[in-house]
Parts: sequence; structure tokens; C-alpha cells
Amino acid sequence: MDEPKIIALMEYLSSSDSEEDIEIIEHILSKKKNIIPKINNYITDVVHAYTDPQFKGSFRMERCTAYYVVKMFEESIFFPKNNLSDPTITSENHILSFIWFSANKCSLRDVSERFGIGLTTQFRINNRVMDFLVSISSKFINFNEGSVGLSQEFQKVSGMPGVIGCIDGSSIPIRTPAHKIKSTYTNRHDIPSITLQAICDYKKRFIDVFTGAPGKIHDARVFALSDISKELPSMYGTKYHIIGDGAYSIREWLLVPYKNYGNFTESQIIFNKTFCATRVLIENTFGLLKSRFRQLLQLDIHYVDKITKFIISCCVLHNMCINMNDEIELDNEIGPSTDPENDFIDSDFNQRKNGESKRDAIKNSLQYF
Repeated sequence: MDEPKIIALMEYLSSSDSEEDIEIIEHILSKKKNIIPKINNYITDVVHAYTDPQFKGSFRMERCTAYYVVKMFEESIFFPKNNLSDPTITSENHILSFIWFSANKCSLRDVSERFGIGLTTQFRINNRVMDFLVSISSKFINFNEGSVGLSQEFQKVSGMPGVIGCIDGSSIPIRTPAHKIKSTYTNRHDIPSITLQAICDYKKRFIDVFTGAPGKIHDARVFALSDISKELPSMYGTKYHIIGDGAYSIREWLLVPYKNYGNFTESQIIFNKTFCATRVLIENTFGLLKSRFRQLLQLDIHYVDKITKFIISCCVLHNMCINMNDEIELDNEIGPSTDPENDFIDSDFNQRKNGESKRDAIKNSLQYF
């Protein structure tokens, strides 16, 4: 049985952690004729000998950030403290192997051989770490800072008033999920993908993420499916707003740039320049996420629930890095995170007009800067 079939079987059985399921997998793997040797003591002999720059070059994360995650995981309920089957699988092994898998374009088999772990064990390690990171996601991804503080910091970026977040969607290329039809997930480039919708703050941290929608669905519809679309009107009323591109419908609490119909006024040009200088933060945030976690450039996971867990896990780790001033260079080869914006038919006339009136008021205030 080849590796893709083995991993597919593990994912199928992973909904149950029963010993019977594990024995089935191990029995199948024991029938493989060619047992590939593993690297012994990779963490103690190699990783511990890395200089700090070497560690970051390999894991795309500072050593102090990685071991902060190790400590949190070790103290969580997700770390099997009484692992009688293999007590050598430490919390350090869990986190470092998962970070390596996330940060490098490699297969699960590559990771298991590097860290001296069986393929089935590595699969279970990834599941544990993802469950852990998803469980703490609300601690690291939230609107913690007050709207006044967010607005003031955003205004320092380019002078745009009232902004408390930038929203956009990014396509995460995937293989067609198991038992799904490819056309359901293909985006406008005919590539199967999952949409990651996110709102970022001025530090390029995620303050809200929503994922799992097929890439075929328009960004505005993805937004309508997310919980934040129902919460924003009551959270910030008319004074504050998030900003997005032309794919979204304008509201008092969600502003978009003016469309160019060939008759732009000077004040509209100034508004759009100021607007885009602020909104580019979400593009940069997606770029940094994919620069650090390169598995997101082409995610080879079979099931949608595991895909969404992995994406959210990367977003949590991204915010941890930002909080600890763990920076990484933006990889220019990654390119734009989104498709070109498309018009969306907005049937809510009153909300659209209110949003346009608010945008006009901000435009008129900006022309004097």
C-alpha cells in the first residue's frame, strides 16, 4: 500500500482514537516489505546544536517562540502524559515536528523519518497539536484591544479614521477533499481551494478568522456565512468600521473603495489612496502567514475538517509569533493572496446608501490632509 493510501486510511480512522483502530493501521504498516530507516536523536543531536539563526532557518520561528508553545502544550490536556506505548514522544517532539511539517514543503513521511517517529505516530501527533492549537485559538485570535485603541493605531498608518480592522479572503490551494466533487471546490483559476477569511489589526495579527468554505464561493457570500458578519453591526455601530476591497458590499461598518468609472474626483482619488495604504495590511498578513507556514501554498490533507484545523492552527501560531516580536520576511514569490475583486450584487439598498454616505463624509475630511 502506497503512502497516500496509508495517510487516507489514517485520516479515515482518526475520528476514533480506539486501540482497535490503531492496531488496524499498525497491522497494515507491518505488512510493508521495505521498512525505511529513521534518523535517531535528531532533536538532541541536531536541533539542540543549532544556533538561533539556524533554528529559525529550519523552523521559520524563533527558538523562544517554539519552546513557549512546547511549554503550553505540555501543560495542556492534549499532551498524553502517561504515554506507556512510547514514553520517548515528548511535548518537544510533538511541537517541533508539527512546526517543521507546517513550515516546510514536505510530506508527513519526511517528518516522521527526520524525527525518528513512526508514520502513524506522527499522524496522531499532528492531530493532537492541531486540537490543542484550535482549543486556544480564542485566546490568541480576538478583538482584545478596544475599538478606540485600534482606531487610533490604524489612523497612524495612513490617516484613515475609524478603522478597527482590515478584511479579505485568501485562497488556500488543496487537493480535492475525499468524497467531494472537484468542481465544488475549484476557484476561478480551476484550482481546488479553501477560502480563509480573516480580519487583521495594525500589527498584522489576526483578530478574526473563518475558514472551510470552498474556493468556488464568492468572498461576499463567505462573509455572510461567518459569525462576524452578524456581530459587527452591534459591536461597533456607526462610529467604527472594518475595511475591505470591492468584493464586499458597503455598509456603515464595512467600507470599500470607490469604483473607478472614469470620472474620479480629486477627493475620491485621495480617499482611495489612503484607503488602500491601510487595507494593504491584510494582504501583507496573508503573505507573512504563507511565508512562514509554507504547507499553505499547497495543502495535501484529505478531509475538510482537518484542513480547517490546520489553517486555524497556523493562524494561532502566526499570532504567537507577532506577540513575541518573532518576525519573518515577506516572500515576494508567493504573490497576491486573493483573486482580483469581483462585483457583488447587493440587494440591501438602505444599508448600502448608509455606507456610501459615511464613506463620502470620510472622503470630504481626507481631502484637506
